[in-house]
Amino acid sequence: MQRQKKSTSNHALPWDLGKLYEEGQAFPLSQFDEGDIKAIFYEGLIYQGRPTRVFAYYAIPESSSREKVPGVVLVHGGGGTAFKEWVRIWADRGYAAIAMDLEGHLPTEKNPDGIWPGHEWSGPARQGEFADYELPLEDQWMYHAVADVMLANSFLRSFDKVDSDKIGVHGISWGGIVTSLVAGVDERFSFAIPVYGCGYLYEASNKYGQSFASMPPAYSEKIKHFWDPSSYFTRISIPMLWVNWSHDPHFPLHLFSKSFEASKGGLMSSNLSIHFGLRHSHSAGWKPQEIYTFADQITCGGMPLAQVINQEISENSVKVVYESAVPVVKAELRYAANTTNWFEMNWIIGEAHIDTSSNVIIALITEEMSAFFIQMTDERGCIVSSPLTVCPAK
Repeated sequence: MQRQKKSTSNHALPWDLGKLYEEGQAFPLSQFDEGDIKAIFYEGLIYQGRPTRVFAYYAIPESSSREKVPGVVLVHGGGGTAFKEWVRIWADRGYAAIAMDLEGHLPTEKNPDGIWPGHEWSGPARQGEFADYELPLEDQWMYHAVADVMLANSFLRSFDKVDSDKIGVHGISWGGIVTSLVAGVDERFSFAIPVYGCGYLYEASNKYGQSFASMPPAYSEKIKHFWDPSSYFTRISIPMLWVNWSHDPHFPLHLFSKSFEASKGGLMSSNLSIHFGLRHSHSAGWKPQEIYTFADQITCGGMPLAQVINQEISENSVKVVYESAVPVVKAELRYAANTTNWFEMNWIIGEAHIDTSSNVIIALITEEMSAFFIQMTDERGCIVSSPLTVCPAK
């Protein structure tokens, strides 16, 4: 995989990358082991003058050959933890995998109030939507969350059996936010797959945008600069797969598609996959087959997802030129007549014609359409979406 040259953006990073790229100390926790899935604490950053440790499950799969295995760092969302079953899914696919808890919890039985139990080495827990904005940067949750993901990458890379050039990062919901941010910070990752979570959170009409609006302006600009993933999109040099649900209640589709386009940076292998009926949860978020197809495409030379090469929009039609090693067997136009509320969208199915001889999809657009995109499905059932187009207000 050929990387793009990084932007020369002078965005100052708050993290000491040299320190985070070093292999830190790990402490086995055999009482949590389950077969080949092992449990550890690994060293985190200093928090309010004291050392921290991060709980994680990991697995390094056995390989019948001498070849090294690819890897993936798994980043949970709000209310989540280090999920053993998530590690199992990837290990069974031949990936070294690590899932860590980013809020100082242990993945045992939840407390009566529905919270995972804490431990004495905990760093900060997430405070709503950047509600810790008044604290020093090094005491804020996002500072530690991003660092913990990079430290997990360093841990996986310490194994001789793991191919350090083929480790990706994959996160769900808040983990998708962290993933789309860290993709522009940790240049050692080879791919990134954010699900639901995205950038431009300050533009959202829901709790994310409201959180920024409630901050004093100086703090709002500071948090936008350091913690909104959009601040790091020009630094991204790895292919990304952006996966979302059409009716996600937290991350609106127009900001999600905007994040995909801003982060792509000329990388043709980056992709967008919008699903209908997916729902919002950890188990739903790690279900789409496109996630695993994309990871195999980048790390193992697997058959790639279809790729939108070009999209041309005229007064009455949209034309998508695509490439696909696997035949595209279905195409649809999805459009909405009203974009007043992105969280209550009515996406209507319109016809789209596939010309397989020239790899072109054409659909008619009308004045009633306020937003639209093309969905294409290959014979494996893998879905790829064109960027969302929002029509000018009439």
